[in-house]
Amino acid sequence: MTRVSGLALAAALAFACAALPAGEAPLRLPPLADAAGRPAHVVLVSVPGLTPDRYLAGDLMPVLAALAGEGVAAEQVEPVAPASAYPAHATLVTGVTPAVHGIVADQLLGERGVRGVSPSHASYLRAATLWQRVAESGGSVTALDWPTTTGAEIASLLPDVAPQRVGETWKEVAASASTDWIAERVRGASDLAGAPGPARDALLVELACAAFAQKPRLVLLRLSGAERPLLAFGPRAPATADAFSAVDGELARLLACAEQAGVLPDTAFVVVGDRAIEPVHTALRPNVWLREEGWITPQGRWTALVRANGSSAFVYANEARRALDARQRLEAAARETGAFRVVSADEMIARGADPDAWFGLQAEPGFVFLNGAGGAALAAADQRGAGGGLGPDDAPGPGLVAAGRGVRRGVLVPHMRQLDVAPTLAALLGVPLDGASGRVLVGVLRAAPGP
Repeated sequence: MTRVSGLALAAALAFACAALPAGEAPLRLPPLADAAGRPAHVVLVSVPGLTPDRYLAGDLMPVLAALAGEGVAAEQVEPVAPASAYPAHATLVTGVTPAVHGIVADQLLGERGVRGVSPSHASYLRAATLWQRVAESGGSVTALDWPTTTGAEIASLLPDVAPQRVGETWKEVAASASTDWIAERVRGASDLAGAPGPARDALLVELACAAFAQKPRLVLLRLSGAERPLLAFGPRAPATADAFSAVDGELARLLACAEQAGVLPDTAFVVVGDRAIEPVHTALRPNVWLREEGWITPQGRWTALVRANGSSAFVYANEARRALDARQRLEAAARETGAFRVVSADEMIARGADPDAWFGLQAEPGFVFLNGAGGAALAAADQRGAGGGLGPDDAPGPGLVAAGRGVRRGVLVPHMRQLDVAPTLAALLGVPLDGASGRVLVGVLRAAPGP
């Protein structure tokens, strides 16, 4: 990767910001801080589906590529299992596996199957988080649409929420769960912000910009504008490229706000992906096979059930005998279709996946698991992209870029784990994160590790 100078960063920012709405002047920023010592502020931005190719090829996301040249860029980040949104985001702030922090999938289970409800409430977390440790040290925290923060004790909070009842809107639900000053701005936002996309991202960056005036020690921000195009059209579609370009513009606006608020020289910016999203063509509904055996009733009650993660799935049963029956049936289906493999309990445990699952399933490239128990077990997929795999270790992974105060310049990380992000940020912040199983990447920091 070619190192990018501070002047090149400013040029990239100006280029990206030239596409901002009419009336907004192109932005020009000075170079980020080139100094050791702890940053006063750490901004952690997650971009769902962000992979290293988006910033290692500088023309795709020029602002993020410039940040990568100014600081640290990862060539490969090993994801957790499953590599899906909620487990990954929980690991990014705890440094432990899903089996430990408790966020094991994107959807909750119930007696009538997969509920279609995300583990959004912070009470589901069973491990210490960065936001807790920062608050305990006397720092303030801002969290904007970060998964599993509903109900969290965070000074400035807009949690990840979604309407659950007929007639509800995202703005109403989000405002009712947010800090007062954020709630006021959410109520006045465009209705387009009600769905993940460019308008939602623009609102979140606006809120982050306003929060800079409060000098937060830690900012957690999720920009999910590219997620829907990735899933609907796949990673190589023009609509997906446009969506990532829009996210790049929002990153430029965030940096500009930090400059205008006077916090840029004392801030470290970290941009991470949650998982890789790969092309798919065929949908798998393994619950169809279980329903045919009578283990899922027409009313949805089950004695054996598959919970889909995208490229992987977990299998549950009410007793050992039923688990063995389900494994035999699904092993036969794997042999017949060649579309997936059965993942043993030992491998699940080794990867830190859901300990309550009896075993797992891993799709072959191009296949995606769905939860439904009706229709055909194999069918053409409506979506064109999926994440959520269980491995192997060389499977595509998400990305990471870091730059600013306390971060070394021109460092390329050939391989790291998602588990390493939280303990490294804790070292950068100078707060403890007891129990983290990831390692501190001391080679990327100019700040001394430890409190």
